Amino acid sequence: MRIALYPGTFDPVTNGHLSLIRRGCQVFDHVIVAVADRTPKPPLFTQDERVDMIREALGTQKNIEVVPFTGLTIGYAAERQACAVLRGMRAVSDFESEFQLALMNRRLNKHIETVFLMTDYQWLFISSTIVKGAASNGASIRGLVPEHVEARLMDIFQNGRGRQGTPCLMPQAGGFPAPGQMATRSSGELARAQGIHPLPEGTGTQRTAVYPGTFDPITNGHLSIIRRSLTVFDRVIVAVAENAGKHPLFSLEERVRFVEQALHEHRDRILVRPYSNLTVDFAREYGACAIVRGLRATGDFEYEFQLALMNRRLRRNIQTVFFMTDYRWLYVSSSIIKAAISHGGSIDGLVPEQVRDTMLDLYRRGRLHHSTPCLGTPIQGYARDPESESAEKA
Repeated sequence: MRIALYPGTFDPVTNGHLSLIRRGCQVFDHVIVAVADRTPKPPLFTQDERVDMIREALGTQKNIEVVPFTGLTIGYAAERQACAVLRGMRAVSDFESEFQLALMNRRLNKHIETVFLMTDYQWLFISSTIVKGAASNGASIRGLVPEHVEARLMDIFQNGRGRQGTPCLMPQAGGFPAPGQMATRSSGELARAQGIHPLPEGTGTQRTAVYPGTFDPITNGHLSIIRRSLTVFDRVIVAVAENAGKHPLFSLEERVRFVEQALHEHRDRILVRPYSNLTVDFAREYGACAIVRGLRATGDFEYEFQLALMNRRLRRNIQTVFFMTDYRWLYVSSSIIKAAISHGGSIDGLVPEQVRDTMLDLYRRGRLHHSTPCLGTPIQGYARDPESESAEKA
């Protein structure tokens, strides 16, 4: 059974949080919503109140559990036998802190992955802080939080029991006084209103993910993401894109072969397939619940963000799941590899041996265009040197 831990302070829970929880159920068999006792600022609600609000919002779905917790997130994830810590990402401003946190968690426990879902577009501007700031100034928060949470917040601020905050920025220092008993208005139609339909309850459902790319060539960074994704998914389909628009160095058949050779030891759980259609359609054909992507730096974020939202618009039941690249591979890309070897630079330890040997042979035979290391790459694949072609035929 694949278990994910979704940690947060949830002060209060928003519809953005609930969307992410329910989407997590499409990827994992069981999601534990872990409500932290501590918050960066003095909390508006107590830990028990925050737990109760989330439970009321989610109802009695058996594959979701809401619990209070204290201590280190990665330690609690290990205690609950979770294979992953689930996080949401809204904007570039989220990236730096999440990147550092993911790498630190990986250093503390390499057996537990940190995976990310991009926040759905209608919740991009929502945070607990912004909701409290708006409510404190009398602005409407309808549709941003469950109805019972909205009622409780409005009661607090309309009766002058909370400090005024700056909408869309942050509450004033000093936080809010703790409220009394919670309101109990129902929000049972929230899931249907969001158009989210979790997988059927129960365990043992096989989870398949697709990891798409051009892989021209496959690098050790790619291989790291693929192997780590086996921690979260039962089966991974490595989808090698035809992608003629990129003028690949290697043919589609060569790229498929390189991937198969590099992942031979995992052939019982990893399939390698070429494709030329939409990624979400390919994923649907194989019954995948998720598309796996890697994030290296802020520069990756904008493109991946747009792609994830477009894929979600096309197929709402297929999630895009992000892994932060391990620190050893932060600077590695297929483009940089090709640029380096085109000038005779060493690529030892950056690509599988079969790829290294093939590229080194091409360089020695003068069949690679020169390109600027770490910037650009050749646009026409192999350099067809007439003299080297004649020598080969002879």
